[in-house]
Amino acid sequence: MSRRNSLLGALSACALASVFLSAAASAHRPVRVPDASDRASVLLRVPKSGLYGVRVTITTQALQRSMVRLSVGRTLTHVDTAVHSGRAQLSLNVAIRGGKLAIHAADRDEKLRLSVHVRRLRSLAATNPHKGTTAGATASSSTAPPAAPSAAAAAAPASPSGAPGPPGDPASWQLVFDDEFNGSSLDTSEWSTGWFGSTITAPVNSEELECYDPAQVAEANGELDLNLIAKPESCGGQTRPYASGLITTDGKFSYTYGYVEVRAWLPGAGTISDWPGIWADGQSWPTDGELDVLEGLGGQPCWDFHDPLGAFGGCAAAGSYLGGWHTFGADWEPGSVTYYYDGTVVGTVTSGVTSAPMYLVLDLAADNEYGGPLQVPAMLRVDYVRVWQH
Repeated sequence: MSRRNSLLGALSACALASVFLSAAASAHRPVRVPDASDRASVLLRVPKSGLYGVRVTITTQALQRSMVRLSVGRTLTHVDTAVHSGRAQLSLNVAIRGGKLAIHAADRDEKLRLSVHVRRLRSLAATNPHKGTTAGATASSSTAPPAAPSAAAAAAPASPSGAPGPPGDPASWQLVFDDEFNGSSLDTSEWSTGWFGSTITAPVNSEELECYDPAQVAEANGELDLNLIAKPESCGGQTRPYASGLITTDGKFSYTYGYVEVRAWLPGAGTISDWPGIWADGQSWPTDGELDVLEGLGGQPCWDFHDPLGAFGGCAAAGSYLGGWHTFGADWEPGSVTYYYDGTVVGTVTSGVTSAPMYLVLDLAADNEYGGPLQVPAMLRVDYVRVWQH
C-alpha cells in the first residue's frame, strides 16, 4: 500500500463459485473465475488435507495499475497490478484442512479476472497444524496471523525502554542511526517536519484529511508524539479539517540495506485507528522503492514493499500490537525484505526489492478510505528509531 498512490479497495462479501479439484491437480490447469464488477472469488475443494502450492493470478480488465485486496484462506494481503499488463501474481504454500480454501480478490474500481493454479505438495505434519509456509518467485508473507502480544507487552510501562534489536549475530551489526527522543524538542539535525516543506504542508496523498503542522510534533518525557487534532488548516490549495504531525530524515539521513526498528504505541483500541505510517522512501518514487514497515490499513497492521511494477506485502490480525509499546522492524537485504513485529517474523517480500538509498518517514494521517476508524484526537507515540547495518 503506497502512501503516495493509494488505490486499495475494500474487500466485500460476495458469492463463491465452487470449483472441484482432485488432490493431484496440476499446476498447469488453472481455475478461472468470470469477471465481476469489482471482485472475484473461488472456493477450492480438495478431497484430501495437505500442504498445497497455490498460485493466484489477478488481471484487471483495463490492463492498468491498480491495488487489489486479496485473501487466501487466513492470509490477507494486497497486490499491485503492473502498469502495462494489469497483472499481479502471488504464490503461497498453504495448509488446507477440511477440504476447502476460499480465495477472494476485490478492487474499488476495476473489473477483475482471477486465475488459480494448485497442486498438492505433501501431507500435513501431525504437529503445529495451523502453521503454513510461504514461497514463490513473486512474494511471500505469513499464512497465519502472528502471535498475539503477550500480557507483559500490553502492560508495558508509560516510560518505555529496551528493544528486540536486529536479527542474527549482534556482532555482525553496527548501529548507524539512533534517536531515543530523550530531548525537549525534535533534533532538527536528523529530522524535518512536513512533507517536502518546513512549515504547514499538504499531505502525502490528496485523499488525506489533514495538513501536516510542525506544532503537532512534540518530543518530551523520552518519546516523540505525533498528534492528530481537529483544527482546520489550509495546505495544498485547500482547507482540511484536521492537523497532524509528520517527520522525515530526507536530506539528512538515508541508508541502503540494513535493519530499521521503531518502538511505537499505535492509536486505537481493538483496531488501529486513523492511518499511522512507519516507512522509508526513495528519492525517485517508485523507481527507488518504498519500504512500509508498519502501515495501518483498514485497522490492520500491514507491511509491504513498492517497486516500479507494483507492491507486495501482508497484514497481521486487526487487534494485534495495540494497547502498549511494540517494535516494528524490517531487515532490508539484497533481493529481500523481512518484517519483524515484536521480534517475530511476520512476512517476507522477495519481488522487486530495489537498492537505491531511502530516507525515513513517520506520520499519522486521517482519511475515510484506507486507514482505520477515524479517531480524533489521536496520537502516534514513538520511543525510538534505530537503524543498523552490517
